Amino acid sequence: MLTAIDDARAGANATLLLDAYYTIGRLHLFCEDYALHGWEPVPHLILADGCSAAPDSDLGARLLALNARRFLPRFVHAASGSERLARHWPLGQRIVRRAARQARDLGLDPTTVLDATLLIAWCDGGMVHVHLYGDGCLAVRRADGGVGTIRVEYAENAPYYLSYLLDPERWELYQEAIGEPATAQSIHYQIDAGDSIRQEAFNAPTVFAFDLATFPVVAVATDGLDSFVAAETGARLDLRTAARAVLDFQNLDGAFVQRQLRQVLVDYAQQRVVNMDDIGLGAFVRLAGAVETDAPSGADGMSIPGAFP
Repeated sequence: MLTAIDDARAGANATLLLDAYYTIGRLHLFCEDYALHGWEPVPHLILADGCSAAPDSDLGARLLALNARRFLPRFVHAASGSERLARHWPLGQRIVRRAARQARDLGLDPTTVLDATLLIAWCDGGMVHVHLYGDGCLAVRRADGGVGTIRVEYAENAPYYLSYLLDPERWELYQEAIGEPATAQSIHYQIDAGDSIRQEAFNAPTVFAFDLATFPVVAVATDGLDSFVAAETGARLDLRTAARAVLDFQNLDGAFVQRQLRQVLVDYAQQRVVNMDDIGLGAFVRLAGAVETDAPSGADGMSIPGAFP
């Protein structure tokens, strides 16, 4: 039986479920992803993905995620889509600066330990808002069961980390390394009607909004969700195929994301399909009868379905 979380902190959100989980990739000695979720001050999911080439980036991922939770009220209090866009980089900079102070207290170099992507998602009633700092994946399930995905990637497989804001020299070197900064960010969409892509500047705010009435399941993931590979052929599994599997929740009680992702990994392993990268995954699920929101869909010009060309 599908039941809502019996949590007094959820209040009017008792018909909203959320969970998050992270797990190691086949090529990693230890997991550099991190995921957390909670109900205060609003239902939220926060994921981070440390860079494999940066020492101690697993710690950096945790510092960024925990500080993002600290600044979550500043994201939530934006009055409009345009204000959320305007706050994107100032809040990101405050998060990474605070994390940098903590890294220094631990005797670590913040300009490398904080080389990690960050995904922040929260629900304000009937809308889920997402901010990405670096690459990552989003997956939604429509009310009719259809699944769509969004994948954000960067030229030269070099995400734009918040840590680059700490060092002007690294910031300049990053722009040289990615080739054409004006088109370095690529946003890939997959829906039933087909695939499409749009390109943005490397530092364009990556912000989305989803109406839970239209998309009752909204998931955020690190790029490891797009790392499934067939061991025998080396063929990469299509992202939307992986998304369908992880969103096919058979039981929404308790730690439903953890349970489903673990089962998917077992099922794929039996087919000799493995996740080469760490996976961080979190999901919001709106049950039938949830409280509606007064927030207009698509008000900021970036909401789904407007985000799917």
